Amino acid sequence: MWKIKSWIELSIISILPLVYSLIQDEDLQLLSITHSSSLEKYLTYSHSVIMHFEIPPNTIFASFVFVALEQDLSIFGCSTRNVSLYLKHASIPLVNPDGTKIPKEFKEISRPEIHNIEFLSDEKKSYINITSPDPGMYYAATFLAYEDPRYEKISQQGLSQSCEASVDALLYVSKIEPPIIITENRLIDVFGQTNMTQYFRFLIPRDLDHVILNIPQSSNEILIRVGSGKPPTSSVFLLEKTINSSSQMIFAVQPQTWYYISFDFQLKTDLSFHVRYFSNMASSGQNFIAQSLGNITLYNMSVVTKTYNTHILTNNEQYVRYPLLREASTESYMFSYKLQPEMGNTMFLPVNVTSKKFSVLKFNLQQGSDIGGTLQYILAFKPRVSRNSHWIQVLKEPENHIILGCIQRNEIAVPTWPKNCVSSQTTSVSPLVLNETTTNSTLLIPYPESGVWYASFKLFCGKCEPCNCSESCKHEYEVCIVKCELNCIDGCEDCQESCRKTVLSKETCNQCDCDGPCLRNSSNVCNTSIVFDVSSKPCYFGGCGSQGRCGLFISEGVAYSSCLCSNNYRGFDCSDDSLATPYYLVLLEFLFLIISNILFIPAVYIAYKRKYYLEALVYFSIFLSSSFYHACDAGENVLSFCIFRLVALQFADFFSALLAIWLTLLAIADLPPLQLSLLQMCGAMIISFCVTLNRYSLWIFALPSAIGIVIIGISWYLKYRKFRCRFIDRGYLYIYLPLGSVVVLVGLIIYALLQTQRNYMYLHSLWHMIMAAGVCLLLPKPNTFQAAVLL
Repeated sequence: MWKIKSWIELSIISILPLVYSLIQDEDLQLLSITHSSSLEKYLTYSHSVIMHFEIPPNTIFASFVFVALEQDLSIFGCSTRNVSLYLKHASIPLVNPDGTKIPKEFKEISRPEIHNIEFLSDEKKSYINITSPDPGMYYAATFLAYEDPRYEKISQQGLSQSCEASVDALLYVSKIEPPIIITENRLIDVFGQTNMTQYFRFLIPRDLDHVILNIPQSSNEILIRVGSGKPPTSSVFLLEKTINSSSQMIFAVQPQTWYYISFDFQLKTDLSFHVRYFSNMASSGQNFIAQSLGNITLYNMSVVTKTYNTHILTNNEQYVRYPLLREASTESYMFSYKLQPEMGNTMFLPVNVTSKKFSVLKFNLQQGSDIGGTLQYILAFKPRVSRNSHWIQVLKEPENHIILGCIQRNEIAVPTWPKNCVSSQTTSVSPLVLNETTTNSTLLIPYPESGVWYASFKLFCGKCEPCNCSESCKHEYEVCIVKCELNCIDGCEDCQESCRKTVLSKETCNQCDCDGPCLRNSSNVCNTSIVFDVSSKPCYFGGCGSQGRCGLFISEGVAYSSCLCSNNYRGFDCSDDSLATPYYLVLLEFLFLIISNILFIPAVYIAYKRKYYLEALVYFSIFLSSSFYHACDAGENVLSFCIFRLVALQFADFFSALLAIWLTLLAIADLPPLQLSLLQMCGAMIISFCVTLNRYSLWIFALPSAIGIVIIGISWYLKYRKFRCRFIDRGYLYIYLPLGSVVVLVGLIIYALLQTQRNYMYLHSLWHMIMAAGVCLLLPKPNTFQAAVLL
């Protein structure tokens, strides 16, 4: 209790100066203070401490302040250590501080930025500042900076620094005044003052995907910015435009999303504006057709065909959206999204695709419960089967058939020729490509962000003739759309299609009928069937390969899955063998640590011959317990032989070793039988209690050794004082005792100071042999002490 109280007081004392220094800025509001648990050195992701923060809507600036401090738990003081911290929106960040190999299924897609800082545990402030942050949850993973574990020193408790590092985090935000909420077609009058900014926001209804911002009049120059889901700033915005008269702006939006408009006034200005929503998606119902091997099955499931179109003339493609249902189990992070006819079945149903349209799968990941696993998106061609009355033949997919797959959060990414995924914000290389040589393709997304995801795919075939559409034609199409939509009333014509036909009918714009970057060729149409898998599993496909096991962890209330690797394997899936111990070295380690205990057999024999029967029994116990303990523990989980639980074998090993030290020191003291038996029994009981309490601490070894040496000194002093003569054999006193003491001292130095993870098998085996040799040297012979000289 005292330890917890002192730690809390230390944290409060360290945080107060931060609060006072930052609270002076009136624009910043302290939102939360978070204290982490003790940090660990990074070996696997499970050694991370996860902290989480929530940023409210209307936040224009967020400042994360981090302070690392050390708590001293020993007399040696604390040195500053390096701390690593990674911060990300909507999910825990995937980190790779040790530079391990990344699984080939982890491919680049559009995801939130990961912010990283490296700082010291010196109680100084470190910052992550984010302008116009996305509202919602932010997760930070922090740990002591990675160091090569092979060179990590194996230190004994009480003989080195003992410190606990932790991180205190403060979140400050600056929010705009609640913006005015506006609705469609309502004319808003704005009276702007000099150097003033006004914000408005509006919610996009379902099934609408475009907005026209119409400003009929403005008396002075104004800077207009549009932001998606967050207030826009000078560095973060969706759209920016400076106007000084009437103007119209058209931009693509996402349904059921809040959008912000800011007006920056340099001079006193009056203006009026209104917004109009419309959809560029022409939808129609159609049936879903699935073809299985040799059979065609028609399912009564309605899907929706839509036209994906921004306000740009060349971005006009039809797509089919399939409704997906979630199927989950009680196991953590085990769920999948399936077509309705697949529910309750184990077979994947093929989907017919054509080069005329691309396909979209929409699904939702829940906040908190779905982000700790690995999302997988798999596409594969359905085998083409030809049959007659005698045999069935599996045919190859045509050589010119190519499937491109995309996946993106919050927005549809359109597969475009030759290998791109295009959305309104980004253009990236398609992570999934199927062709004649690659019949299936897999994408894994570790720790996916919560929210709405869109997985899309499209079939391409034939050649691509470049589409060369002039900017003037695109501008003419945009102007036509704006005029048509602004003048449109209920029941008006389809502005998208009518403007498209009007522009394409002109001779100068006949090259604008595009399918992505290619000219649309209605005669070159192909089709095929594919199967898909959109699901989640913990770790790497639900496991960690042959060198690891998948574990579920909870840190600061955040749950996630991570692999625990054996034999120095590393990486997200335990496949990186760059630091792995070769099998022959594992075998040598296994044999060294076991065979080195054989030197205790001579110690048993010597003790028996010198009539130290109890000591002989304990030395034999060391031989057995140490051999079985290392047989169970030493083989890097590659070789192991455990006759009992590891913790029981470890207790037996430590207890036997400490009891052997105690009994050997008592034998050197040459005590009378009564005192000897009492001290032997008392020592055994106290040692067993201490080993159960904490078997790794230095005082466990130091206490019996120090008491034993004191008993030797007292016994020998009292004997000499009583009889005033040398009662110890000269050879033992001047040869065996000093030599044995030096040998044991060398062994203790090796055990306490020199062992590392890299040299453990050599030095610890040497420790076994040195201690066995020390016992043989130190154990007195029957004639070492004069029989008449007794206390």
